[in-house]
Amino acid sequence: MRLPRECYQMRKTIETHLPHLSQPQLTGLALWVCGTIWAGSACQNAVAAALSFWGNWNRQRQYLREWLYDGSDRARPCRTELDVSLCFAPLLKWVLSWWCSNRLALAIDPTLKGDDTAAIVISVLYRGCAIPVAWRILPAKRPGGWMDPIVELLGALAPAVPGEMTVIVLCDRGLTSPKLWRQIQAQGWHPYVRYPKNITFCAEGDQRLPAQAFVSRPDTAWVGSGTAFSGARKRRCTLLVVWHADQLEPWIILTDQPPETVGVSWYALRFWIELGFKAIKSLGWQWHKTRRTDPARISRHWLVLSVATLLALAYGTRVEDANDRKLAPSNLRAPPKTPPPQYGCRYHRPVRTVSVIRYGVGWLRRLLYQGRLWRRVWLLPEPWPEPKSQLHITCHSPP
Repeated sequence: MRLPRECYQMRKTIETHLPHLSQPQLTGLALWVCGTIWAGSACQNAVAAALSFWGNWNRQRQYLREWLYDGSDRARPCRTELDVSLCFAPLLKWVLSWWCSNRLALAIDPTLKGDDTAAIVISVLYRGCAIPVAWRILPAKRPGGWMDPIVELLGALAPAVPGEMTVIVLCDRGLTSPKLWRQIQAQGWHPYVRYPKNITFCAEGDQRLPAQAFVSRPDTAWVGSGTAFSGARKRRCTLLVVWHADQLEPWIILTDQPPETVGVSWYALRFWIELGFKAIKSLGWQWHKTRRTDPARISRHWLVLSVATLLALAYGTRVEDANDRKLAPSNLRAPPKTPPPQYGCRYHRPVRTVSVIRYGVGWLRRLLYQGRLWRRVWLLPEPWPEPKSQLHITCHSPP
């Protein structure tokens, strides 16, 4: 299929960062991404409707649908099919090619679509949102572990990250497997894993206690090194117990970084992956409305969601940075030297009134219709959150 003139720059951008894709795969991905941005939805019919200005709706719809199929399932069967797993490392390299920092925060979390599909996703956390860079689609409510797929996804991403970059990986209470901890460490990254409040911890030179016993009231935090668990599960690590006043109970977080380098409030970044899922679903690309159930086809569809989200956040960054400096976005052509304010963290203000992704989608639509995308965009992350001034922090020093 011939691309509309307005989509050629998009195709060239994608080809630059995903050069291993074949020409038909690049064309199909460019059509999907442009249609998704124009429609404000990644649902097939909405994308076809947005593209129907340049051709017959039924023809567009059939082309989009077959792009997601295995080669053998197409109207004209072929051997060629898109292996999405080969895109994970290039996607992360794409993110890092625009990244203006030597620190990177990743989060691992599953998200569900109804009762039939579960997506296990690794995302880059960025300005109150998240960019999916690796995922595995599994049938929901079926027996089977998640740790092996997650370990494989982490291994696929490892070659994309320079060795000198500091990477933290944030996981919630459902992802506490020792296997996952070891894989994160083996890649030279740092796990920040939340655990249930009833785990035990033995601080250096002290007795073993329930982790929640290290803080007694809200607006307090405790940080110290020691040994978590006991017996065969024993693990040398650093414990963070953080209890903010607006929480019902403290966070219990384990990491392998020494106490003097950990960020007491860094775990708050993990909530951005939930906002990233909202951007993928109800507040953005409407993935929850699609009726696709085949895991391979859904995985290819997530490549569209990932690229659309990455582009929207990069363009939205330039717009937001220009707005902060009272400039027109077209006049800001390089990343600012001063970091952005901490809009997106749960414990900092001011509140962001328009999301970065919303800015990006609006400007991308405008620029795509004009057929001239910006040559320079960037991803300038906010500083990682610092603890609130009223938070009393105790750093344990062994006797």
